[in-house]
Amino acid sequence: MDEIKLDSMVFFGRHGVNPEERELGQRFGVSLSVWLDLSAAAESDALESTVSYAALYKLVRAEVEGEPSRLLERLAGRILQRVLQLDERIEQAQVEVTKLNPPLKGSTTVRAGVVM
Repeated sequence: MDEIKLDSMVFFGRHGVNPEERELGQRFGVSLSVWLDLSAAAESDALESTVSYAALYKLVRAEVEGEPSRLLERLAGRILQRVLQLDERIEQAQVEVTKLNPPLKGSTTVRAGVVM
């Protein structure tokens, strides 16, 4: 199976358990992989033979910038559900959402990933 990967996308969202996270918002990182057969695209060089990475990017952006989720796991699951509905040729997908500046003392990032 072949892979399309969009790595280290960054968007502004209002996700989190703490009220200030939902009110002030923050930046989130997202990496997405989708697996499908890309042999037709490799042969034809035609956009309709593949899944548009621009469409994937727009879908992820809409979810991150849209309705807030309390948990990263929920946001990752929402993204994954939408990705799998985008095109029937997508056989499997993986998404990782990163809270780039979590409200913790110290310097760290927090990640949650979902695979379907």
